[in-house]
Amino acid sequence: MKVFMACLILGSLFGLIPPSLPAQQNQSPQYSAQEFEALKIQVSELEKKLQTVENTEKMELQAKLAEANAKLADANAKLVNVEFDKFKRGLQDYNDDWLKGWGTWFVGVLGLLVLIIGGVGAAFWFWLKSTTNQLIADRVEMSLNGFKEGLEEVGTLKNEIGVLKDQQRVLEREHTTATLEVFFNDSLWYQEDHPEQIKGLREEALLDVFGDKGRVQTIRYKAAGILFARKSPRLVSPVLEHLNSIVDSDADLDVVTEHILRRLTNYLGDIHTKETYEGLTKFLNRLLTENPQHKQLLLAETTFSLAKVSLKLNLVNSVSMLKRAIPQLDVGHHNQLVLMNLPWQFDKFNEPEGIKEILDYHGKSLPSEEIDKCLELLQKHDPEFVKKWRAENTTDDTDSA
Repeated sequence: MKVFMACLILGSLFGLIPPSLPAQQNQSPQYSAQEFEALKIQVSELEKKLQTVENTEKMELQAKLAEANAKLADANAKLVNVEFDKFKRGLQDYNDDWLKGWGTWFVGVLGLLVLIIGGVGAAFWFWLKSTTNQLIADRVEMSLNGFKEGLEEVGTLKNEIGVLKDQQRVLEREHTTATLEVFFNDSLWYQEDHPEQIKGLREEALLDVFGDKGRVQTIRYKAAGILFARKSPRLVSPVLEHLNSIVDSDADLDVVTEHILRRLTNYLGDIHTKETYEGLTKFLNRLLTENPQHKQLLLAETTFSLAKVSLKLNLVNSVSMLKRAIPQLDVGHHNQLVLMNLPWQFDKFNEPEGIKEILDYHGKSLPSEEIDKCLELLQKHDPEFVKKWRAENTTDDTDSA
């Protein structure tokens, strides 16, 4: 196209030349050459312009070609995707149909096999279950018979062991009794005084001796004294049971028995357990409310023992019952010691009213030195009461004189 345009321009230029040719022939050759050079320059400029135009068109064409190629590629890609989706969908439909067909056939065959196998299996399971149940029943019956025989043997052995234990217990009780008789005249109320033979006696045997009501009373009390020296809490319940039976009886008690009973009651105060507290509380309440036959024999010691246990366990609920016992105490030779110790107990309870009641009810029966101790204890609680009491009793003594 470049050559064509150049020829076209040259042809146009040469078409302009012939009319002036005759005139040029009359001119000089130098002028013709200048004119020709000018034409060459014009042709050169035209070629440059032509090349620029050609390059621009070429770029436009190339751009359009690239755009067309891109659209073509996109169209081809979409076409391929459409064809592949159709192929894929068709293949999937074919596979679904194939699977449905074979699946239906397989399920039918499998169901038939299940029916056949199920029938055979049910018959086999019934036979197996019946056989197994029979075997288990036979084995259980054999084991049960063996177990029954074993139980009978165990029962026989237990009876034999029980008989042997009873025999051993009887022998040990007799040995304990014989040992206590040897030391009958010895004082065994304090553990440090116990000889080796006494230390070797078992607690269970001593409890058996004390609990044997057919045994001599003094031996029973000797066994209890040893257990009290050991501060055995297992003695609390049987001793309280024994004391309850004593206060109900109409039997006459000798001086030695009364002394031992008071001592047993007093030693309960050295076993500081909740069982002792509850047992003494019930026993004291019974003495105060039921007024049994031998009430005064044990009332003072029971009151004092309950006060000691209550202090050790810090149980102040017993104070009201202790104060109830004060008016009913019979101040005799044996009870004076309790009345002399009770004020100290009320002072530790921080209950001065109890000390005042002792002075009000038994002040005239107590030795003057014990009254002075009560007044000293009250001085820090109620000095006005002390002053009044001293004034009243001093006046009474003067009038009597």
